[in-house]
Amino acid sequence: MDEILVLGFCLTGFSLIALLLWLHPRKGPVGVVWPFVREHAFSTHALFYLLTVVGIILLDILETRFDPQITSYLGWDFTSLFLRIEGSTAALFQLVQFPALTYALSVIYLYVFPVLGVVAVLSAYAGGERTLGRKIFWGTLFNYLLILPFYILVPVSERWASGDGSVSLLMNTISPVLIEGLRPLSGLNNCFPSFHTSLAVTYALLITESANRRLRRTMLVLAALVVYSTLYLGFHWVLDSIGGVLFAAACTVLATYAVENYPLEMAFLRSRR
Repeated sequence: MDEILVLGFCLTGFSLIALLLWLHPRKGPVGVVWPFVREHAFSTHALFYLLTVVGIILLDILETRFDPQITSYLGWDFTSLFLRIEGSTAALFQLVQFPALTYALSVIYLYVFPVLGVVAVLSAYAGGERTLGRKIFWGTLFNYLLILPFYILVPVSERWASGDGSVSLLMNTISPVLIEGLRPLSGLNNCFPSFHTSLAVTYALLITESANRRLRRTMLVLAALVVYSTLYLGFHWVLDSIGGVLFAAACTVLATYAVENYPLEMAFLRSRR
C-alpha cells in the first residue's frame, strides 16, 4: 500500500509537470510556478485560499469517514432506482476494452484529474488572467458545496457495485490496491452526481474565457477523457455524468457571478486589514 501511495504521488506530480510543459513550453513549470509562489506565499490572499482548500479536504474526509453511519441512519438507498431507470446503459462503455486503454484512462482518473484545477489556476495567472483564476477557485468551491449534500442524502453505489454484474471495475485488472487509495476521499455510495465530471467540465467551461488557445483545447480534451474514464472504468452511471454536466453548468454560472458581482474573498481580505 505504501508503495502504491508513493507511486501515486509521483505520478500526480509528473502529470502536473507534463501539463505545464505542454501548456507553457517557453516558460516551463518553474517559470509558471515560481512567480505565482513568490507573489502569494506570504499574502493574505494566500491565507484565504489555503484555509478554504484545507477546509474542503477535511470536510470531504469527514463526510467519507462517517458516510456509512449516515447512510445506515437514513435507511434509504437509490441504487435500485438508478438501475431501474438506466438499466445496463453504462455497460455500453465497456464493450470496447483493452489493457492499454484501461491503463491510460486509469492515469487520467487517478493522477491527471487531481491536478486540473492547479494547472488551470497557474495557467490563468501565467497569462495575466487573474479574474479567471479566481473564477476557477470559486468554481471548485461551489462544486464541493453543491454536491456534498447529494452524497449525504442521495446514496447511490458505484456502477460496478450495483449488483447486476453488467459492469466491471476495470481498474482492478491493473491492481486491486489502486482503488484503496481513493476510499479516504470517495465513499462507495458517493456516486450522484459525478464529481469528476462536474469539476472537469466546470474547468473546461471557465477556461473558454482564456486567450490561451492551447489551454482551452487541452482542458476540453481532458474534460472529455475524464468523463469517459468514469464510465469506462465502471465507477459511474450515465445518470451521474448527466448530473455532473448540469452541476458544472450551475457552478460555472455561480463562480462567474461571485467573481464579477460579489467578490466574497475580497470582503474577507478587507476584514484582515
